Amino acid sequence: MQSVAIALVGHGAWGEKIARTLSRLERARLSAVCDVSEPARERARRAAPDARLSASFTEVLARGEARAAIIATPPSTHAALAHSALEAGLDVMVEKPMALRLEEARLLEETARARGRVLMVGHILEYHPAVVELRRRIDQGELGEVRLIVSERLSSSPRRHENAWWSLGPHDVSVLRLLTGGRPTRVSLAGWASDEPGRPDVVAARVEVGQGPLALAHFSLVHPQKVRRIVVVGSEGVAVFDDLRTEQRLSWLSGAEVGRGRLDDVVGSAREFEPARQGVRDVLDGVAPSRWLPSGGLCVPLGDRSPLELEAEHFVAGVLDGHEVRSDATSGREVVAVLEAGQRSLDERGAMEVSRD
Repeated sequence: MQSVAIALVGHGAWGEKIARTLSRLERARLSAVCDVSEPARERARRAAPDARLSASFTEVLARGEARAAIIATPPSTHAALAHSALEAGLDVMVEKPMALRLEEARLLEETARARGRVLMVGHILEYHPAVVELRRRIDQGELGEVRLIVSERLSSSPRRHENAWWSLGPHDVSVLRLLTGGRPTRVSLAGWASDEPGRPDVVAARVEVGQGPLALAHFSLVHPQKVRRIVVVGSEGVAVFDDLRTEQRLSWLSGAEVGRGRLDDVVGSAREFEPARQGVRDVLDGVAPSRWLPSGGLCVPLGDRSPLELEAEHFVAGVLDGHEVRSDATSGREVVAVLEAGQRSLDERGAMEVSRD
């Protein structure tokens, strides 16, 4: 069976998970692990004894042993490392966000196209069975017209270099694009910093998708409880994706079960929400359907394969079989455009249009 030799760049906590995942894929072979940290390389030596270890990605590229690279380093390094790999002729999967500036994301997209290489962005939720099933049901019209998407992504996380918007927002922006099939056009954010001015660890966001659905989100890196929930409100029902449930992560309720009057009230309240005018505690009060959904409804069973395994398998298939990847360079660049507009909104305290280029 044909396999692809992959160089893994970055062997931190997430990189270790990627390495373990690759070891389970029949068509993937971890040929090299690169990390500037000696302790990280030592962990890689024990976890992947057949992989060549290096502190320099330039050396890995010069050896020419890998056909593809997976970039799992801090976000500030993503663009430069991915660009080097593409220029060297490798197919690339880069963790989210693909870049911290839209200009860098455009360059990566253009380079991948010019070199004829696969460039996939690690928007892992696009490969989550619950999200895939949710999109399928939306496409079949089971929710009717999608009118509102509400996300809660909260936790108490170790201090990061990026703020809550850049750390957590890429997940929900990518899911919003996937579920609606549209591009966000306007964003409005408000942030609260617990200890470092200018780097909010709590963010409230409003994202508009043209004349389509509205999205509201609450992100926090300093919340006492961990929450990972996406609620989709349609004209004919509500879907709830709760990623922390061990079973039945995707629940489905018809409009009759919820009450269509309630649906209208919630959407109406959401359209009045502006992050800059309301405190973060008001983001979801009276808006999020998860607050008032009755018990019951249809619970959708899902498979037991991890999203990371499905994502890695998708990348390997894109490299070996030549099919288009789902979270490609264009989608990654569009997510960065939303993130950049959101950062401007935080900095300038006002709504911002998302670049269409």
